[in-house]
Amino acid sequence: MTTKVSTQSPPSTDEQIVEEVLAHINAARKAEGLAALQLDDDLSRASALHNKLMINGCGLSHQCSGEGDIGKRFSAQGVRWSSAGENIGFGSSGSSAAAMIKAANGLTDSMLAETPPNDGHRKNLLSKGFTRIGLSIVRDSKGVTWMTQDFVG
Repeated sequence: MTTKVSTQSPPSTDEQIVEEVLAHINAARKAEGLAALQLDDDLSRASALHNKLMINGCGLSHQCSGEGDIGKRFSAQGVRWSSAGENIGFGSSGSSAAAMIKAANGLTDSMLAETPPNDGHRKNLLSKGFTRIGLSIVRDSKGVTWMTQDFVG
């Protein structure tokens, strides 16, 4: 594995938070008879860089001004993929890791509760075609937790 160098420093996500949110996602997948998603460090870096742009003024968007689409963002971090998807969200939380986990899991639960035809987030979370995930969960200076979930197969 090679180390990727970027001129942008993404916000860091506490490892405990990522592990808890990934476990929550994989529990939902298991309940549907699906294999667990594997955390991908390069994909998580793409997630973190996107989160940084959203936090720094872009707002909730799948493509910020001057940013490539998800395929270009993933490839720029060395991610090999044949299919790709992304979920983004934000919500208020306290500053503790437990509060951030609760916020991120709540966002995930809202996505899992979607119903057709407006269930794109749910489809990403429960896709048989996605095998790897990148996660970034960061609290900004205003107490808002931002989450980017990136998926590839």
